[in-house]
Amino acid sequence: MKLWEFHNKWIKITDIDGQIFTGRADLYTSELDNPDGVESLCIWQSGSENLIEFEEHEIAHIELISVETHTMAEAV
Repeated sequence: MKLWEFHNKWIKITDIDGQIFTGRADLYTSELDNPDGVESLCIWQSGSENLIEFEEHEIAHIELISVETHTMAEAV
């Protein structure tokens, strides 16, 4: 997965448990910089002040969200 492509964009993540999270992607960490050796991406969850980190293996599906037009473009 190319998580760096979602950095600083509005996204919708479905995790491997089927939970859905929407918000602005922030804090991308490459597998080389992560002590666990996997890519990760944090999102600021919409409607809250929660910053949630997702490692690549925890993401079942990720989509870009166009906030202006409220449409979604499937990315992965």
